[in-house]
Amino acid sequence: MSSFSGLAAILSMLIALVTGCTASETPGPHPSAEPAPRLPLTQVLAAVRQAPAIRSLPPGLHPPLVTAGQDLGFDSDRCEAGPSATRIDPCVFGDPAGSTRVVLLGDSHASMWLPALIEIAKRRHWQLTFYGKPACPAPDLTFWNQRLGRAFTECDRFRTFAEEKIQAARPDLVLVADSSYAAKAGPGESVTATAWQGGLTRTLTRLRRSGARVVVIGDTPVLAASAPECLASHARNIVTCFTTAAAATARLANAADEAAARATGSGYLPVRPWLCGTVCAPVIGSTLVYRDQFDLTATYARMLNGVLESALVRLNAAVGAP
Repeated sequence: MSSFSGLAAILSMLIALVTGCTASETPGPHPSAEPAPRLPLTQVLAAVRQAPAIRSLPPGLHPPLVTAGQDLGFDSDRCEAGPSATRIDPCVFGDPAGSTRVVLLGDSHASMWLPALIEIAKRRHWQLTFYGKPACPAPDLTFWNQRLGRAFTECDRFRTFAEEKIQAARPDLVLVADSSYAAKAGPGESVTATAWQGGLTRTLTRLRRSGARVVVIGDTPVLAASAPECLASHARNIVTCFTTAAAATARLANAADEAAARATGSGYLPVRPWLCGTVCAPVIGSTLVYRDQFDLTATYARMLNGVLESALVRLNAAVGAP
């Protein structure tokens, strides 16, 4: 059996666990009581390499295109701070009574990793606390919110709130993940890599004062178009929906993330190899990778729980029992 075929077989089992429903049922997160398979890095990388050879939508694509936008894997209404919120009663995943305390902080690109991290938290008996606010990255900067048409001062106050809670909790590990694509400092004014690095350095410095090990999860590539919409229009020729890796990462601040992590003694975890080779394909195996242009589906993120855990182990950051 080829690595691709083996992955497809495992994905079929995983999909059944993740979805727990048919496409005709009401879309939404369907947590599984069963653990997700821990796919090894070699198998994931092999599937990524073979993804560009897929030229039409495979049968049994999961999540289905029509429900992809709802494939979050957690209750976003309850667990993420809304636009006007400056504080939140955080959601706790994994083992609420666990002695190993882990915090996930960031915007929607932090919540995007929850499906994988919840699997790890269950295995390692983490008490996983999530502080997340969409469009509110962790760097200590005042961002411009394009939807609101003004400075996102609520983000500044939420960041301060979360940092104070983390300082008081003194967790074992803090994971930080953000979207740097199209971050704005003002109307029509992009946040520079230098500013992003400086802001993140300040945030990481304060987080490390809690005594926690801190790890920055690198930003994910951005497709040229929303995956579900593009694939729906080009089901017989999905090559149209591919994005070169160079284009998909051109506007990301991953170099700045890594530099800030290095400057503060934090860890940095690049994730591009789990998603793209020379091109970023929106379908890997029989799994839809992106639920829009920017964010991973919960189905694919959950599939990456094993490689994420192994990467944290290599960084000496996977605390708690395996």
